[in-house]
Amino acid sequence: MARRIELLVGAAIGLGMTARAAADGGADFLLALSAGRLRVMGAPSLAAMLPIRDSNAFTDDFARSEILDRVAIPVFFGAAACDPRMSVEALLGRIRDAGYQGVANFPTAIHHDGAFRAALEQAGLGFGREVELIRAAPRFGLATLGYAKTRAEADALVDAGVGRLCLNFGWNSGGSQGVPSGVPIDQAAERARRVFAHVRRRAPGTLCFVEGGPIVGPGHLMQVCDASRADGYVGGSTLDRLPLEMSVMQTTSAFKTATLLRDEPAGEAERLPGLAGRSQAMRQLAARVARLVATDLPILVEGEPGSGRTTVARAIHQGSRRAGPLTLLDARENIGPRLFGGGGPAALLALRHSTVVVENADALPPTLRTQLADWIERGTFERFAKPGERVPRARLVLTHPPGGEALARSLSAQRLVVPPLRERLDDLPLLARAMLRGLHRGSGELDPGVLRFLMARSWPGNLRELAHVLTRAATEAPGGRITLAALEAQLGPASAVSAPSPTDERSWILDALRRHRFRRGETAAFLGIGRKTLYNRMRRLGIET
Repeated sequence: MARRIELLVGAAIGLGMTARAAADGGADFLLALSAGRLRVMGAPSLAAMLPIRDSNAFTDDFARSEILDRVAIPVFFGAAACDPRMSVEALLGRIRDAGYQGVANFPTAIHHDGAFRAALEQAGLGFGREVELIRAAPRFGLATLGYAKTRAEADALVDAGVGRLCLNFGWNSGGSQGVPSGVPIDQAAERARRVFAHVRRRAPGTLCFVEGGPIVGPGHLMQVCDASRADGYVGGSTLDRLPLEMSVMQTTSAFKTATLLRDEPAGEAERLPGLAGRSQAMRQLAARVARLVATDLPILVEGEPGSGRTTVARAIHQGSRRAGPLTLLDARENIGPRLFGGGGPAALLALRHSTVVVENADALPPTLRTQLADWIERGTFERFAKPGERVPRARLVLTHPPGGEALARSLSAQRLVVPPLRERLDDLPLLARAMLRGLHRGSGELDPGVLRFLMARSWPGNLRELAHVLTRAATEAPGGRITLAALEAQLGPASAVSAPSPTDERSWILDALRRHRFRRGETAAFLGIGRKTLYNRMRRLGIET
């Protein structure tokens, strides 16, 4: 049998809107199933197996009003054959008269096992009755699709003359209502290969389909189809529930985060070049910078690696409106001669209206610290300079990892503590936008849900790590649009966030917000406090989402 180049796709649905969308997307046929209707009502597919209503009347009602005569592709009716009061022939007559082109055995007893399944078969209400339905359908001019899980079930359907055989691997996993199938994708592929090879030896004209279990994406489908040479795929949850859940979640998230990107009157941080952020921590830092730039006092900028210490130093220089140069030095190198020279005009510290930034100041040797302390105290290179002869000098800014109190005291420097990114996650949308604007490839765009994904990270590398992630994502993104899938591939799941100390109230609340995707009502319930109490604590702690 020649291998089909293009796979056939059947869409098992329960709503007119998804039926038309599936048809527009290229589906070859539709299956109107009670499980599809229950999914769009918020119930899991397996609810179709429960005796909660007349399955056939339920399915026929929505299919007639929403699907039949509204699509140009064949529609199969998912028929429940288990009702002992029902005549199979009478049901098939109604299905034909309504305008369906085919019939499928669903709900199906193949999803039962053990003693209950055996009792169903013994009572004549199990899979055997479904086979009778499939055998009789062609007499009513109806095409057939038969669900099976085992080779024995497939054989029974082939004996009944089924036109389309769908090997089912159980309820789909994934999403909020998925059921773990327990069937690894490689085992599913091997099972399909064996069953389909057997079926084609017996009935070469039978079309073979796969469905369910671990097949939740096109990649999984191709792995199974390549191994089994399947003719097609039947999708239920994978075509309506999973895409709908993801789309609604991401779109809602986009509206939720839109307020974080709105244009507002610039605060002190926005007015100082290089400082982006509206969190309480950044507002406090920017206000302190604004006070210090008007002085010549030495400043020690303290913070974790990658938190933006050098950026703050640049902002100090620019905010001071100094016409001279900005010079960056590394204390791990021999910088003494450049700082002091021979005590003359060539010394960097003697350049008026300039700024000298000494990075990694924790590596300053003791002798150089003493020289800097003397220079700061006297304002001159000369030990015996006359009073009033202070030479013009540069502004001195030093960057230091956390714990710079001793150096600040010895140099009489004003300390500026730059908060790590994890303590100012409410600034992340502005930071991401500013970083994307600075990329050579343009501003870049973020898919819905990306901001919340980024805000769920702990960012141990701070701004440097964020910039690296965004740069890589924007460089590899088609058209410059950064997708959630691309970031997940690069960073892993958003749930990988270290737990904060319960004594740190701000971290405690931020962690709870992350766990509940920044839904305040759910966060308040999780913390055991009222929504208003949560709002008040967030406002007091400077958490803005």
